[in-house]
Amino acid sequence: MPKRIWIYILLLSIAGLSSCAKRNTAYQEDERLTLERQLPIVGNPLDIQTDDNYIYVAQDQGGISKFSRSDYTHTWITKLNALDGSQTQMGKIKKLAIVPEFNRMFYVETNATDRIVIADTSDQDTLVYIFELIGGTVSIKDLDAVSIANPPDFFKMMVGYCSGAAFKYDRYDGEVLTLNAYSVDLPATASGYTMNSTHIFLTAEQRGLFIYDRSNQSYVGEIALPGWAQKVKVSGNLAFVVTRQGGFNIVNIANPASPTLLASYTTAGYASMLDVSGNLVAVSSDSGGLYLFDVSDPTSPTLVQRLTSCGYVNTAKFIDNKLYVASRDQGILIYAIN
Repeated sequence: MPKRIWIYILLLSIAGLSSCAKRNTAYQEDERLTLERQLPIVGNPLDIQTDDNYIYVAQDQGGISKFSRSDYTHTWITKLNALDGSQTQMGKIKKLAIVPEFNRMFYVETNATDRIVIADTSDQDTLVYIFELIGGTVSIKDLDAVSIANPPDFFKMMVGYCSGAAFKYDRYDGEVLTLNAYSVDLPATASGYTMNSTHIFLTAEQRGLFIYDRSNQSYVGEIALPGWAQKVKVSGNLAFVVTRQGGFNIVNIANPASPTLLASYTTAGYASMLDVSGNLVAVSSDSGGLYLFDVSDPTSPTLVQRLTSCGYVNTAKFIDNKLYVASRDQGILIYAIN
């Protein structure tokens, strides 16, 4: 048989095998998530927070963007107003926390040294400087702030943050007075935290996940995890943890003194951030893009979709039944969840 005929037969065989091959679901695009809108910004979007009316984006050297939740009207903020009318340029904005009840924003600014700046958000077009926390605020990895329900004194808000190898929780009066409620020292870099009504959950990079009693900050338990633990979210008896090169992990915390690893999923890139909505978990994996998991069975999470078209992903948030993705290269991408 002529050599040319053998080549044709070989090519037809390869084509037939390809048509029968199973699709690699790790690289499916535009199935569960459909891109609805792109919000261009200046800078590198590192964090997303919301209140009832606005979506705030920390943009590293690009300041802060504020988008209306109703029509996406955009306000770009690069200067901080003082009460005396003067203005200062904003530095590198890394993290944000919003307390809408008191029109307060907390943001981490790295300009020579890390500090937490507290600003008034009452004016829709600008931010007004109120106060700042500085000293003991080195290398802040995580930040959150909430109002205190029925405060026993004049301290109205709590702000928690991971700084160096410690987790700190401060009380704030809304103006210029703070009080350190407590600190928790870890044996490794504190990289993330969350709380439920009874416990504090802290990620400590190379040491994994630590659990403390919320009432007295006493040690309860810990678990070592593959990779470097970054951030944690808790839902019921489950803790969802991203661990950089170790990917996405699900931990059973029904017994906080003895947490157990239920499942792990290795992601491309470095898994650095996550958000949870019902049975869906969105994992931001830097150069590896975005992963969307169904965790209905926590012992075997299902990869619903992986997005690579969004480029380098810093973080993602479930907002208004949509998924907002902060892309270093493309700004804020809003996906409908089909």
